[in-house]
Amino acid sequence: MKQWLYVAVAFGALASSAYAHTPLAASTPAAGSTVAAPVKELVLEFGGEVRLTAVALADSTGSKKAVGEIPTAVAAKFTLPVRDELAPGDYVATWRAVGADTHVISGEIHFKVAAPTPR
Repeated sequence: MKQWLYVAVAFGALASSAYAHTPLAASTPAAGSTVAAPVKELVLEFGGEVRLTAVALADSTGSKKAVGEIPTAVAAKFTLPVRDELAPGDYVATWRAVGADTHVISGEIHFKVAAPTPR
């Protein structure tokens, strides 16, 4: 009986570690948001420390927009300057990182830059 208990505990530990990937907890601009120009930075906040390995920003036509260099330090929060001016329209930021559990995680953040309101 004790053997089955040990087996059950071992499988439970393995199952919980399989879902231990470090998620993206928040971003600025937030996913699905509409923001006012100018967008000066992209902020990625993770649920734990990761090594950020790639970030790209593009408009709805796929035209790449310049962002700052990817930091080499392991951290839970990254702030990258947006070097190009973002015209009104739809954008997607794609990212990739390696978590402390060595799993590669990636995602996309879709947001919209609003046209300026007339005065």
